[in-house]
Amino acid sequence: MTTVAFPMLLALVLATGSAAAAPYPNVYGAPPEVLRGSDWYRQCLRVRADKPRQPPPGSTESGRCDASALYYDTLNTPDAREAAWRRVHACAARTNAHGVLMMLYANGHGVMPQLGLATRHACSIQSPVGEMKSRVQHLQRVAANREPGPVDVCDDVAGAEMRGQCGAVRERQRKDWNNRQRAAQLATLARSWSEKEQLGLEMATKAAHHFAQHRVDYETDKAGGAARSLQLDTQAAELDTFAADVLDFEAGRGPRFSEAEFASLEKKMDALYRQFMLNRLASGAYLGSIRKTGVEKTQRAWLAYRDAMELFGAIRYPALPGSGLRALLTARRIKQLTELDNAASGK
Repeated sequence: MTTVAFPMLLALVLATGSAAAAPYPNVYGAPPEVLRGSDWYRQCLRVRADKPRQPPPGSTESGRCDASALYYDTLNTPDAREAAWRRVHACAARTNAHGVLMMLYANGHGVMPQLGLATRHACSIQSPVGEMKSRVQHLQRVAANREPGPVDVCDDVAGAEMRGQCGAVRERQRKDWNNRQRAAQLATLARSWSEKEQLGLEMATKAAHHFAQHRVDYETDKAGGAARSLQLDTQAAELDTFAADVLDFEAGRGPRFSEAEFASLEKKMDALYRQFMLNRLASGAYLGSIRKTGVEKTQRAWLAYRDAMELFGAIRYPALPGSGLRALLTARRIKQLTELDNAASGK
């Protein structure tokens, strides 16, 4: 999976910056003298000196890393190896990502579980009073076997906006699961195919992923709070369509377009694309963060995808007319370009 930077609010929960500059417990919203009599506050103080029972993994990497993205990507990797979790731990330790360290020690991913140490990291996450109290009490219940794990930093968020950001993370996890299920379904389907047919599917799959990523990178607006969710939706829609096409072809439900019908669609798409390129500025934003140059790159990725699909169809489904497959994909691309052009025109 591709490493993804999560929204700023979630990043603030997962990483608090310089540990030396942060107060402990790192709570805001009430003066310390009001909180010192609270059970959860005293629990933070009791675990303040807790240390790992085993040395934290060293890191040979340098530069920036996103501990939260590494954590969730590794969590969603079947049979993730210890080396992958060590990489998560090393990144989290290097960047003071207390939320990730809390989850690692609470859940025992790549480390010996230590609920006290997990609590120390929970108390180091900059949080409002109610959120920190809830998180510390949650860990206490898990430690006392009154509540099952696993523990997630998003379990105890308080604000509506932060809940929305955590919802986006869970949605990403769900879609990652769907991606793996989709890949497993196609792999099972092709298990009895010839080597040539399997190679054709592999080439088409890579081209589909390449095109889907271009749609995410260049034809999806990155501005706004829902940007990441929209990108995931765009990618999932492309890959779901690809998988559905293969299943339809296997069931004998291939598209039936004549060469003349394909030629008409091709002419329409070419005219729309040329008009789009002439009318839109090359550098300035015309639709949020989307640029004409990015659409041009995506169009090239789409052409490669169409070619790969046609080759795969010729290998596995020789009775399926190439014109039908080309026409099906061209009609979909016309719809995408039309939507972009209408949005840019304010329609």
